[in-house]
Amino acid sequence: MRVIGLDIGGANIKASDADGRTAAVAFAMWQQKDELPTALRALAANHFFADRSAPDMVALTLTAELADCFQSKAEGVGFVIGAVEESFPNVLLRVWLTSGEFADSEAARDLPTLVAAANWHALATWAGRAVPDGPALLIDMGSTTTDIIPLLDGRPVPQGLSDCYRLLSGELVYTGAARTPVCAIVDTVPIGGEMCPVAAEVFATIADAYVVAGMVRENVDDTNTADGRPLTRQCSLNRLAHMACCDSTELSEGELASIAQHIVKTQCGQLQTAICQVLGGLARVMETTEQRCLDIEKPTVILSGGGTSVVERVLQNLEGFSFAGRLTLADMFRFPISESACAFAVARLAHDRCRDDLLELTAL
Repeated sequence: MRVIGLDIGGANIKASDADGRTAAVAFAMWQQKDELPTALRALAANHFFADRSAPDMVALTLTAELADCFQSKAEGVGFVIGAVEESFPNVLLRVWLTSGEFADSEAARDLPTLVAAANWHALATWAGRAVPDGPALLIDMGSTTTDIIPLLDGRPVPQGLSDCYRLLSGELVYTGAARTPVCAIVDTVPIGGEMCPVAAEVFATIADAYVVAGMVRENVDDTNTADGRPLTRQCSLNRLAHMACCDSTELSEGELASIAQHIVKTQCGQLQTAICQVLGGLARVMETTEQRCLDIEKPTVILSGGGTSVVERVLQNLEGFSFAGRLTLADMFRFPISESACAFAVARLAHDRCRDDLLELTAL
């Protein structure tokens, strides 16, 4: 059975088959939503079905419904489902819900609050199998956001299901490993012994701070930056200088490196605060179960996403907590699925759960 999992976001489309072969493409939903069917067909043809054949089933999860080209989440959910149906006609489509189950497209359209931003739940449901007993914490840091999902006995036990309530609980932190604007992380940066307010403009992103701080390598092919210039050290230095209304000729490399380190330290502090908040929520869940004998300070941590190295740095400096063990998705599967983990998870779940649906459809 050939299953393709799709994780369609506001800025990227990620895909995977149930065997772990993945693909991802940038797609600015707010700018080009009408091109989505074409992009989906090209993604399938270029990475999965060179012979232009179709999968037997498509498993869908999405976060694109929040793109500002849609007036409501319901409109966004309906649009994306329709685009997938147009891209893969006569193919069985199943959509993941935060209730922990799949729905057909008609039911999914009627349940937009359960469809919206459900990708984290699919990932947690699949990854939780790695820790079937006791507490665990899944931390998935992508390009835009970080999910911190509490698990107990192999299943997600979140305090919130919608993004709003997940923000309140600390389980969703709107900071990521690439696209987050610097001005969303810091209000001030150190210059000449003083703290200078930053411009409230998207002059630079966290990726620039990582490059200047030496945490990630330059990538001349990556132009998904604040100004469209490559993700190189020199361009990143200039973009960071713009945050203080300067250019890189007005501030030394040492000053800009200090700015970058301050930005990274602040982001790590935000993540530390959220992790502690989620661990506190997990402790309260355990108090209401028969798990009181387990030590809440020692959950297993599962790491996923492009920002895994950042999260590892955060955990090393997290005071007052210790962990029973640490897993990464790279260790859990033979293919490198981490950066398209939600697409893989929904494909794997559909492969395991929806065989009967496909057999029933085939028999008709």
